[in-house]
Amino acid sequence: MKIDVHARRFELTESLRHAVYREIARLAKALGVGITRVSVRLFDVNGLRGGLDKGCLVHARFTDGTSIVGSDVDADLYRSVPAAFEKVLRSRRMSRARRYALRRHEPRGQLNPV
Repeated sequence: MKIDVHARRFELTESLRHAVYREIARLAKALGVGITRVSVRLFDVNGLRGGLDKGCLVHARFTDGTSIVGSDVDADLYRSVPAAFEKVLRSRRMSRARRYALRRHEPRGQLNPV
C-alpha cells in the first residue's frame, strides 16, 4: 500500500503524523486486503484567524478499481482525522452492501421446458 500524507499551510508534527498512520492501520484492519493507495491532505482554511477550519481529506484507492474520498472539517484536527477516515470506511461498507444486494436480487435465467 502506498501512503501519501501532506499538510497544507502548517507544519506536520510527529504526533499528527502518528494519528494519521494509526487511522490508516485501523482502516486497513477493518477492510482487510484491497487498499492500494491512501492519500491524506491536512489543511487549515483560515490560517491564523482560527475557527472551524482545520480539515482532513482522505482519498483511498482499492484493488477493484474503486476510489473513495472522505473529508471532515473541525476546530480540532485530531477530531477531524478519525472522522474523515470513518466516512471512507462507512462509504466502502455501504458500496459493498449495495453490490451484494444487487447481485443477490438479479433475476436468474428463465427455465424454458422444451
